[in-house]
Amino acid sequence: MTIAIFASAFHPHVGGVEELCRQLSLELMRSGHEAIILTNRWPRSLPTFEEVDGIPVYRLPMRVPDGSVKAQVSYRLTHRQIVRQMLRILRRHRVDVLHVQCVSSNGLYAMLAKQALGIPLVVTAQGELTMDASRIYQRSEFMRRTLRQILDAADAVTACSAATLQELEDWYGTPFGHRGSVIYNGIRQTDFEEDQPLLEERPFILGIGRMVPQKGFDLLLEAYGRSGVLDVNLVLAGEGQELAVLKAQAAKSGLNGRVVFPGKTDRRTTTALFRNCEFFVLPSRHEPFGIVNLEAMAAGKAVLATRVGGVPEVVLDGETGILVPPEDVDALAEGIRRLAGDAALRERLGSAGRERAKLFSWEAVTERYLEVYRKVLGGERESGSVG
Repeated sequence: MTIAIFASAFHPHVGGVEELCRQLSLELMRSGHEAIILTNRWPRSLPTFEEVDGIPVYRLPMRVPDGSVKAQVSYRLTHRQIVRQMLRILRRHRVDVLHVQCVSSNGLYAMLAKQALGIPLVVTAQGELTMDASRIYQRSEFMRRTLRQILDAADAVTACSAATLQELEDWYGTPFGHRGSVIYNGIRQTDFEEDQPLLEERPFILGIGRMVPQKGFDLLLEAYGRSGVLDVNLVLAGEGQELAVLKAQAAKSGLNGRVVFPGKTDRRTTTALFRNCEFFVLPSRHEPFGIVNLEAMAAGKAVLATRVGGVPEVVLDGETGILVPPEDVDALAEGIRRLAGDAALRERLGSAGRERAKLFSWEAVTERYLEVYRKVLGGERESGSVG
């Protein structure tokens, strides 16, 4: 099969969806299939085509007729040309299945491709209803209407957790029935098996992710200050719109020197942070899955997280980590104190987490997606016959 993955974002951007699309493409290729990535060309300085780890990546300005007057004019002037370019790419690669990962403007273009070429469409939800930093589905009637049309057109709808699938069905207003299924995101266990030195002078607790309100890092800073833990630093890695606000909060709380903001980290540094931290904290207000929890578990680290979204499906409370209510700063502070002061507990939770993380391999994730691809193809068409 040849799969066209319509990614909401991809390299050089870094995040859970980007890593999922990369690993899924690599596993498909290792399994004898072909994969291409189509994603939005933003910023415009990025090349329209390149190969990333051997994966063909096409970047198109996937504009929508929404927003400012300038945006609407740009859409009307260029939309047909962009769609024609996209269809040429899909025909050239003889694509069998269209797969949207995290619905944004990419979903609109995948739906148009299905309508034009008759290619089956798979849509995977990654919590975009609540996790989009710009709250696009709260702001835009056009995007809400388009999401409904995309879900109407989809031959299969998957989600990264049961909680995310339920959230989407509640919004859609009806169950997806035989079209719907849960396929968890995965990790590459080998990334976390080798010791990697890190230049940190003091032991540290790790938080990592996009610096946006949904991730709750402001709550973590407050809880860390309340915890009274003085001999362990807090490292908050990542970038985003809230970074300056969080730095100001740390300074105002008198935490300068104890809270480190390394910014965006490359893959090697990220895995080293997981390998060397005392334990990991994800204080999210909303979280469809939380792949970083899995990464911490794969590194053999205890997890302290909020009981939201798909997190309880991954982190087992009392077995691989500690779960606390969302936005409960006191409970979060108590969790920090408990884990910081009990090395035996950290070891027990971390060891169990490492074993559980083995269930979420990219090989297993890819095989589940292949099952969905085969189902939407119906086993009736030969590979490469579409378009």
